Amino acid sequence: MRSLSEGVMLSLRQRADADISTVIGWVPDARALYLFTGSRLVWPLTMDQLAAMTVTGDVSAFVMVDDGSLLIGHFDLSLADDTARIGRVIVDPAKRGRGYGGALVSLAIESARSLGARRVALNVIADNAPAVATYERAGFQQLPMADRPDVRSMALTL
Repeated sequence: MRSLSEGVMLSLRQRADADISTVIGWVPDARALYLFTGSRLVWPLTMDQLAAMTVTGDVSAFVMVDDGSLLIGHFDLSLADDTARIGRVIVDPAKRGRGYGGALVSLAIESARSLGARRVALNVIADNAPAVATYERAGFQQLPMADRPDVRSMALTL
């Protein structure tokens, strides 16, 4: 559970199939899709594409909800050895700029820690300044990644 300064209580739950259409609704165009998934999925985003990202069994999708069960954010989490990887992070566009992204990242870090992770890693599109700033505020540091200039690889030691 996490509380925002405006008194909203936030929590995580596993993403349900019924949530996928809401998340897709937050991705209005190809640029937004690229910021959400990099080059892994193609525009237009479909329910099948997003659902297939978590079929492998090693990736779990979560949604952040408020105390009224309204979906506010989404992320995927996978664990390999002692490193958790966060991916496909998105916040409802109507809620951006109000601290929800930071709360989502904090809850994702807590989830990784509860799974036994000692490190959390992620990739973010390099020119996604709001996302990069959110990760930096959470303590993530940039790692060297010379082969993909469009992507920043970042990590946080727990």
